[in-house]
Amino acid sequence: MSDAGNTCNKRGRLKIFFGYAAGTGKTWAMLEAGKTAREKGADVVIGYLEPHDRPDTSRKAEGLETVPCRVLDHKGLKLREMDTDAVIARAPQIALVDELAHTNAAGSRHRKRYRDIQELLVHGIDVYTTLNVQHLESLQDQVAAITGILVRERIPDDVFDLADQIELVDIEAPELLDRLREGKIYHADQARLAAQNFFTEDNLVALREIAMRRCADRLNRIAPETWARDHVLVCLSASPSNARIIRSAARMARAFDARFSALYIQTADNRDLEAADEARLQENMRLANRLGAQIESASGEDIAGQIGIFARQTHVTKIVIGRRGRKSVFGPVSFAQKLAEAAPDSEIFIIPDPEADTAAGTGTRNQNRGLKRRATDMSGLGLQLLVVAATFVLAWAGERLGFSQANLLAVFIFGSLAGALYARHIWQSVLSCAACVILFGYRFAHPVMSVVLFDKGCLMAFAAMLVISVVVSRLAIRLRSQASASAQAAAQNALLYEAGQSLQSLEQDADIAAYITKEISRYLDRPVVFYPNRSGSLGKPLYAGDPAGLLAAREQAVALWTLKNNRRAGASTDTLQGARGLYLALRHRQHIFGVLGIDLGRDRLSTAENVVVLSLLGQAGLALENNENARLREQEALKAQQQGMKTSLLRSISHDLRTPLTTIGASADLLTHPGLREDQQRSLAASIRQESLWLRATVENLLSLTRLDEGAVHLNRQEVELEEAAVQALQHTGTRQTDHPVTIDIAPDCSAFLDGRLMVQLFVNLIGNAMAHTPAQTAIMVSGRKQGDKVVLEVADDGPGIPKEVREHLFEPFCRKSTTIADSCRSMGLGLSLVHSIVEAHGGSISYRDNAPGACFCIKLPCTGETDEAIDTKCGRRPADDQSAADGV
Repeated sequence: MSDAGNTCNKRGRLKIFFGYAAGTGKTWAMLEAGKTAREKGADVVIGYLEPHDRPDTSRKAEGLETVPCRVLDHKGLKLREMDTDAVIARAPQIALVDELAHTNAAGSRHRKRYRDIQELLVHGIDVYTTLNVQHLESLQDQVAAITGILVRERIPDDVFDLADQIELVDIEAPELLDRLREGKIYHADQARLAAQNFFTEDNLVALREIAMRRCADRLNRIAPETWARDHVLVCLSASPSNARIIRSAARMARAFDARFSALYIQTADNRDLEAADEARLQENMRLANRLGAQIESASGEDIAGQIGIFARQTHVTKIVIGRRGRKSVFGPVSFAQKLAEAAPDSEIFIIPDPEADTAAGTGTRNQNRGLKRRATDMSGLGLQLLVVAATFVLAWAGERLGFSQANLLAVFIFGSLAGALYARHIWQSVLSCAACVILFGYRFAHPVMSVVLFDKGCLMAFAAMLVISVVVSRLAIRLRSQASASAQAAAQNALLYEAGQSLQSLEQDADIAAYITKEISRYLDRPVVFYPNRSGSLGKPLYAGDPAGLLAAREQAVALWTLKNNRRAGASTDTLQGARGLYLALRHRQHIFGVLGIDLGRDRLSTAENVVVLSLLGQAGLALENNENARLREQEALKAQQQGMKTSLLRSISHDLRTPLTTIGASADLLTHPGLREDQQRSLAASIRQESLWLRATVENLLSLTRLDEGAVHLNRQEVELEEAAVQALQHTGTRQTDHPVTIDIAPDCSAFLDGRLMVQLFVNLIGNAMAHTPAQTAIMVSGRKQGDKVVLEVADDGPGIPKEVREHLFEPFCRKSTTIADSCRSMGLGLSLVHSIVEAHGGSISYRDNAPGACFCIKLPCTGETDEAIDTKCGRRPADDQSAADGV
């Protein structure tokens, strides 16, 4: 997954021709701009044009290439929609797409046309489009208040605000009305109807003012910031009127050029919402997100307190709430007053909400429906009946034992309290208390078997019993609900914490993807599939559960679209909503690592599930990003190491090769002089030969080390007698062996399947290293023996040893030992590095220890050769090429 990333390097530019009503000339201006661009050499096509049966518009489009539309059958009607794939395949520089706010027909990829346009922009195509002011989401309430018409087709304000260019197509309201009457906008019947409703002069003047102000607001937003930004906060709920509050807050955020946040407080009362309320809450969240809000969530029973904490932590300057039509039944302090105390540094804006009473009534009806549904909870009702029956039996037994009437009343009081403690709903507690009162009055109050129970003495007791039962049951229900909410929150926090800890310990991208797929599947109890990003294509899927419904070609097409466009798609979204799965991009910032699919069918994720899933994906994306950064750091470190090796090599070559080359050149010059004695000529020739051998050995070491490190050596494994290899190596040490007595003590049965040439080179470098770094007459011992399935070789000397500060870098290239030996000054520090590479290529190991005095190198090699592929895998190298190690030693 290291090749993740965006699929397009250049994003297209969006230009919107903006007007305040139909007929202002937006489409005409768009076509004119398209023709002008074409005359300047741009490749321009019409992606979609809505002619509205206007001949002038159709004639204006003549001469521009038109990409054929898709024709969809909807309830017997043939509907034309833009063919987004055809436009992308055509790949023009500019595409003209009319009606930005249009809702696509069923069967289209996207529910809204602005999504199609965003896809064109992702593929680097510039788009010219048209839009009226009434189609902006945040202005819906204002437009509805002016015109009395609720506009159904709307777009998020961010689409407008983030456009690269806005061109206001303006016309005076009287002139627009003249065009309407002349039939240039609608047919005669439609024009008369429009003139009576939407197209009144007052409406058009007001809409024109809103359009101009909206353009001015946009210019203010893109101007350079000179002051600290405000922060506007709105609260989310399942109330039908919450959408209006969100739009008001969004308009305020834009007016102040402020940050915009939407906060959802989860309490015990709203944790288990009905399906309709849950759907409305999610729709309000999507609305806030479309209007540019950052969605946040918190948990707690004190809503005002939680808002205050969030406001202080995020520096909220303005809080927007709605005004309810009813007051609290628990006291005179309003929610606004509580909020003012909890957030004293924030301004509080109360939006008049004429729908509040209606919404409250709807909520009451929902509660009533909930009560009717809960009335069927036979387990809770049965428990209350059991408590009442037990209370009656205890009272009857007490009567038999001679308890007084006051004591019997106390039994029924305790019974009502027990019923209140175990009641699941307040009405159950009231029912239990009433049953206790009736039973006491009918069976145990005097006169017995009568219903006359409310005398002056018992009336207050019965009233107190009822009040205490209600209060106790309410507290018990709330405590149980809070305990359940706390347990659920704790479980979610534990899940996220455990996931974070586990993801930090995983180093492989595939392991991270498999873990997060399994965890999300376990949490949702649904099948989940994950497709890694392979250079912009879907990789081999990982899945948990039964993924059969998610592996179909149609589902994979939705996953691929999500990968290429970095947007969620599929079930419960506005894009490709006919899919079975919900597809989410696993990303960190704009870096896409893959796509996760969740088998939803016709269901939706709840608010809590959505928060947990997004949190898990965020943690996985961060873990993958950390792995990617770690790999990049390793690559940079490797590059730096390679650069350092190149620098060291050049330094060594310039320094160490100069001496033998100078010696060879000087000796050759002297040989040309006449009059040299024969012994002098032999001495000079020997000097030339010795220096040439040193140069040859150095070059061979460089070549062998490079090939071994690159995995370019194919080991020619044969049974090698290690004693013979050591003897052969001594013959290549030259005259130096006369200065260092070498003893070879290798057992006769010490043989193994190894590369013979490399073994000779190994002994040459180890023995030569000992000779180069020890004084003359230092004894060198080469020994070997079998140890199980390995052979153990040791090369030891009784010289001065190796300093401690050098030992950590012994087997690195260009590592030199600090000694006073003359020959060691000419070493390039490649011998031990080459030995290490040879041993590693054979699947063995090498180590160093003190010989007290002197140094000892211990090598362990397998007797039976492993395959080259196994060795390459163990050492982390690429497969070897068919080359031998070196041409000779």
